[in-house]
Amino acid sequence: MEDRPWYCVRQRAGPLTKECRAIRPRLSRDDDRGTRRDKNEILRAPHSAVCRSQADRLELRLALFGYEGVHYTLTYDSVHLPRTFREAMATKRAFMARARRFNDGRPFDWVTCIEGLHGDHRYHIHMVLREGEFPPAAVRCLWKAGEVDDEPVLMAEGGYRRLAEYLTKERTDGIIIPIGRRPWSCSRSLSGRLPPPERWKDESGAIDIPSRVLWARRSQRENDFGAYNYASYIVPKGT
Repeated sequence: MEDRPWYCVRQRAGPLTKECRAIRPRLSRDDDRGTRRDKNEILRAPHSAVCRSQADRLELRLALFGYEGVHYTLTYDSVHLPRTFREAMATKRAFMARARRFNDGRPFDWVTCIEGLHGDHRYHIHMVLREGEFPPAAVRCLWKAGEVDDEPVLMAEGGYRRLAEYLTKERTDGIIIPIGRRPWSCSRSLSGRLPPPERWKDESGAIDIPSRVLWARRSQRENDFGAYNYASYIVPKGT
């Protein structure tokens, strides 16, 4: 593989950088079962620098909140508990309308998700907002249907990935959550902040991680047919 170039992809989003470098094999109809398995080990590497899965896409958008993101969990009291997903959507829209008025009509970044399949099976809403625009006291005032819990989006354990995987854990069941319903949604303004990925060829498969990071992880696969190196990291504020 020494004479084959590494195909590189780097995706930045706020303080998060995700990068992969790969020498990817090509599948052939003549491959036996063992050869195809070994090639797929490279082609289907579990981590990706681009938007391969729902968790990948959400992780990048959460990173666009930088160090300001707050994860709010909006729960319902017994009086306001919705009976259907449609009723839960109506309360979410009412909250968003109050949030827009609170923000004087200015657009703002948000990520939201309605859940109800785990735990006590009660509907609840997850909302990610910027603390500078919507501090916890304001959100508690804007949410009229129950309680509000808050925590930082960015954690030392798990980075942005922790919350991204948590908010994509539920699958539609056709009853609590309608079939085909995407697990999360975000504002167009937030998606518009995501820069395009950088792509190039390189002689080296090495990925450098800065010495000072808040969070980092690596992954590596290599066999006779190809290789795949992955790294992601979050730099501290002011870096």
